[in-house]
This record gives sequence, structure tokens and C-alpha cells, in this order.
Amino acid sequence: MAEGQMPRGVSIICSGRVKLSVEAKDGKTVILKVAGERQVLGLSAVVSGQPSPIAATTIELCQIKFVDRASFLHLLEQNTDAALTCARLVSQEIGSTFRDVHDLLLARSSTEKLARLLLSWAAKEPHDLEVRVATNFTHEEIAQMIGSSRETVTRLLSDLKRKELIRLEGSTLVISNRVALQAIAS
Repeated sequence: MAEGQMPRGVSIICSGRVKLSVEAKDGKTVILKVAGERQVLGLSAVVSGQPSPIAATTIELCQIKFVDRASFLHLLEQNTDAALTCARLVSQEIGSTFRDVHDLLLARSSTEKLARLLLSWAAKEPHDLEVRVATNFTHEEIAQMIGSSRETVTRLLSDLKRKELIRLEGSTLVISNRVALQAIAS
């Protein structure tokens, strides 16, 4: 799926992860989110018939099922359960996007944005003393996620490490003090 192109159909992620991004007017890439298993890409563009505002790029080996636009729209016309499910998915997508934009715009600092991002990665993990999250994002990609520069992200991660709130063990991020990180995020 490429930004600005008319949708050819929907893609369903069966396994793997896909980076969803847009290019800002100044040429910077902004990563909106990382989609994973069972997520449907291109849904709102297919239903609306409008060009996709988002580019999708696989970030690891993926298995993706594709349904062409005509077949998908025919399914929605013929099957009210599928149409209702589609409406729910679009509604969830809008709500999720609103919350993400809200969080990004209301964050007072890059430190707060970074803390929120790191906590979002650990949201599904148990609230143990230490939380381990596998991540393979570069500092540049993290900067694109929070609307900052790579240099700022590198400095902020170093600050969080120095304060012993996080540490890196290879490609695993360890949040050693979730409570303190939550205090920064709010």
C-alpha cells in the first residue's frame, strides 16, 4: 500500500508486523503505528474509494492475505454481518487514530512522548517489577513515531537509562521502573 494511491484492495496481516507511515509536508516521515496480526490494512480507503493517506511497509517477514477491492465491496453488499464488522473496524481505527493524535498533541515534551510510546509497547505485558519488550526499532524510527529527531531520542534514552528507568539487553527493552515512567508520561 503506497501513500496517495487508489486502493486496489484490503490486506489482512496473518503474521508479522507492518509499519504505517505518512510523509509530512517538510519531507519527514512520521510513523503512525505498527500493525500486527489480524489487522486489516486499507479498509477505510477501499470503502471510501479515496486514495490511501498511508504507506505500509513490512518490517519483518509477514504473511498477508489480499482481497481485491471489487470482491471485498461485493462481500459487503451481500453480507450484512461482514458490512457491520467492517463498520466496527473503521470505527475502531478512527477512535485509535484520534487517541494517538490526542496523546501526541497534548504531550508537553519529547520525554513525555517517548515515555508514552515505551509504555504502549509494554501495555499488554503483566505489571511485574520489570517488563521486557522485544523491539528492533532504530532511534530514527522511534523519533518518527514521536515526532522528534534521532538525536533527541538518543539523548532521552540515555537519560532514562542513567536514571535506571530502562535498560537495553540486545534488542530487548527492559522497563525497570514502570511507575516512574508512567509519572513522566502523565
